[in-house]
Formats: sequence, C-alpha cells, structure tokens
Amino acid sequence: MVGLRLGWRIVALLSVVFFATGCAQSLASPGPASGLPQYFDIHELVTAVTTQQHIDRTAQLHVSGEITGPSHVTFTGSGALQVQDGAVSVAFTQSSTTAGGAPQETGFVVLPDSVYVRQATTAADSTARTVKKVKPWVKADLNSTDPAARELTALAATLVQSADPIRSLARFADASLIADVDDDVVNSVPATRYTIVVDMARAAAQQTDPLLREQLSYQVRNGLARVTSTLWLDGSNRPVRSALRQDLPGVGLVTLTGDFVEWGKPVSIEPPPAAELR
Repeated sequence: MVGLRLGWRIVALLSVVFFATGCAQSLASPGPASGLPQYFDIHELVTAVTTQQHIDRTAQLHVSGEITGPSHVTFTGSGALQVQDGAVSVAFTQSSTTAGGAPQETGFVVLPDSVYVRQATTAADSTARTVKKVKPWVKADLNSTDPAARELTALAATLVQSADPIRSLARFADASLIADVDDDVVNSVPATRYTIVVDMARAAAQQTDPLLREQLSYQVRNGLARVTSTLWLDGSNRPVRSALRQDLPGVGLVTLTGDFVEWGKPVSIEPPPAAELR
C-alpha cells in the first residue's frame, strides 16, 4: 500500500502538466524546423489541447516510473479514458513494487457517479483469493466518513484529475509558464516538446479545494518551490508523452513517464461484473 500511495501522490502532481483547458481559440506559430504549431503562452497551449481533446474524447494511457529515496518504489500502469458530455470515465490498473517486496496490483474503474476499486494484491494473494472465491472488487462509498474509504475515493479522484483532459491543468494554468519550446520526435512521431514550470506556492494559494490546497502547501512548506516537467504534443495538439524528474520533499527522486496513444479510438469502460463485487 505504501507504493500505491506514493505512486498516486506523484500522479497527482503530474496532473498539473498532463492536461489543460481554456476558453478561447488561439493561433500558434509554426515550428522553425518541423512546421508543427508552437505555443509560447500557457493559456494558448491549454486551449489548443482542449479543443482537440473534445474532438477525440478517448485515449489509452501507459505510465512507468520509480521513486528513489527512503523507499525504492517502481510502478507501471495502463488504462483508458473517455469523455462524454463533460463527464470523465477512467479504467486503470497499476502495479507497484517496493524494494524487497512482491509487486502489488491495484485496479480502478471511475464512472461519473460511482467508483470501484480492486484492492492491492500480490500474485500469491490473487491466487489465494481465486481459490477461496473471494470477490476482488469493492464499490467505494462516496459519502463515507471512514478514513480508509475516503482514501480510496481520494485516490480515484486523483486518477480522474490525472486523466481528465478538461479539468486538470485548468486548476494550475495561472500558476504555470512555458519555459522552453523545441522540436522533437516521440515513438517516430514528430512532436513539439514543451518545458512547463509550475509555481507551487502560487498554485496552492489559488486552490479552492481544501484537500488539494493542503497537499500542495505541504510540499511548499517542505521546500518544493517549483515543479518542472515536459509535455510533448503531436501535430494535432494531442499529448503523446509527459515526463517528470523531480526531487520531492519527504518522497525522494521521482522519475515518471506517461505515454498517450490511440486518441479517438473506441474504448469500453464498464462497472466490474456483479459477480465480482463484494
């Protein structure tokens, strides 16, 4: 469970740069070499990405990374997202491994009105549960005051914020700037690479969500002034990769890469089968 909490704490921070929103269409300058559009204002970048994401609506996401510090944690994950009528659905599976431990796999299905969690298990746990016919999925009570239930709901909310092409960067755009723009290639696809810097103190001060504000303020109090990350967009302003290498107070050195593929291709995100629900 340690690896899971650390992993999603990092994904929460990366939601700053994975996605964006805006309210007015802007024109971009063509890149000097590739001819791809380039944006030098964060709000123009936000608008361009959002416009395309409203067209595509779906994507696949693959994440990998590690945390090197008091605990060495490696993690991978994959899933899909779908946007319909402003609501976001996400299905995601994460595997995390703490040094000396067995890999633990956790699953999430987040729908507009419900959250399902397949709690962390090792391969041995999974086999034992199958033999005993233990139902692996639980539906989270979104109104529960139980700390464990609230943590699961918070993790699911973090997942949606990280995968939501409409909401995430909108929260932080006024605390962000584009520090560098250049041509690049990702998986043989010509792309524009953006270096984005977030002022954490300003981001915390602007938050209306008390929980998110406290999470950001905690990082600031412990010495994290800025988060610098990299975002790659293809010629249609679709995110194809996001990356972070950052020393986070109380966590350690975090290296994380997220790849986005198959924008616009159909996905199916459904609740777990009733027979597998506790």
